[in-house]
Amino acid sequence: MQSDLTEPVRRGHVRLLMAATAISSFDRFVTGPVLVTLAVAFSTDLAAAALTASAYYVLYGLGQPFWGISSDRLGRVRTMRLALAVVVLAGGATAIAPTLPALVAARAVAGAAMGAVVPVCLVYLGDAVPFARRQAALTDLTAATAAGITAATALGGVLAATVSWRAALLLPAVAAAVLLCLFSRLPEPFRTPGRSGLRVVLRQRWGRVVLALSLVEGAVLLGLLTYLVPALESTGSSPTVAGLVVALYGVSLLLASRLVKRAVGRTSPRALIGVGTGVLVLAYLVLAVSQGVVAVGLGAVLIGAGWAAMHTTMQTWATEAVPAARATMVSLFAGALFLGSGIATAALAPLAGRDRWGLMFAGAAVVAAGFGVVAGVSRGRFPPPAPGARLDAADA
Repeated sequence: MQSDLTEPVRRGHVRLLMAATAISSFDRFVTGPVLVTLAVAFSTDLAAAALTASAYYVLYGLGQPFWGISSDRLGRVRTMRLALAVVVLAGGATAIAPTLPALVAARAVAGAAMGAVVPVCLVYLGDAVPFARRQAALTDLTAATAAGITAATALGGVLAATVSWRAALLLPAVAAAVLLCLFSRLPEPFRTPGRSGLRVVLRQRWGRVVLALSLVEGAVLLGLLTYLVPALESTGSSPTVAGLVVALYGVSLLLASRLVKRAVGRTSPRALIGVGTGVLVLAYLVLAVSQGVVAVGLGAVLIGAGWAAMHTTMQTWATEAVPAARATMVSLFAGALFLGSGIATAALAPLAGRDRWGLMFAGAAVVAAGFGVVAGVSRGRFPPPAPGARLDAADA
């Protein structure tokens, strides 16, 4: 049995997955635009306020193995609905958090739960879409990611300045409540039960390689993104202006993902990683020189384009690296990505607190360049699947 995404009902299913991905992205990226506002509201410094972001990302990453196992045992849709229910509860706790530690705890729970959304969406497509069309389908999720990021960076600062930071952090929980109801209409995809678990993934050489690369990718991409808005605000821009400028990242990601979708099949994965890395390095060099409106806007655009070329390729690789345990592999991939992000966010907080933005972004350019070389060479050595292969567990 094989899903066909050309049928109208299947398009509806994919649109629902895209909506979930967009809301997940909104929740992940809305913290950055409100960090300065949080620091003022709780009479603390930026480094302390950044704990709301780092705790979210770390728990987002650490929760991935649980969601991978749950996805295999309970099913993709049941797991998604369970996670969304927890997100709704954590969002309510966020809205009434009286202290910064309470807020950090609530956001950590939200991150642990929201961590199920993107991996389950990826595995759903992995179950339903043949490998030859999989990266094209994944770029649709990337477009949804871009929409969520754009909304978060544009609206987060606006809501924090005009209404409250609580409203900005509560909004994705309200959307999650709506999704919780809509996901009752989504059918479970057909899948052949296979071996799943951490041991299976770690025994595979390519599983270990992809996970290690994902950890570094999360640090150089998501970890640095958290500080784009604070970097611009440090030059005197308001939260509203900073959020709108950094929202160019999402717009760029949305447009670039369309180009990548057209390039899939005509451009090698190694080349896409190389292009994405080159653009990312250029972005960080621009940001190392200046943190003004023009530089941050250009940097945001370049990072979005780099993400579209590089990360969708890495995602597709994750769905094929260990086909016998796809759900576990994808969940660990996402976990490593956001664990790396959380570690980077926490590690860079002292530099951000001292406005050492030039040093921060210059270091990021060096790490990104090293990542690109290793990832490109590794992907070039990865054996391609047989033509038309679905790479289901049964095929392993």
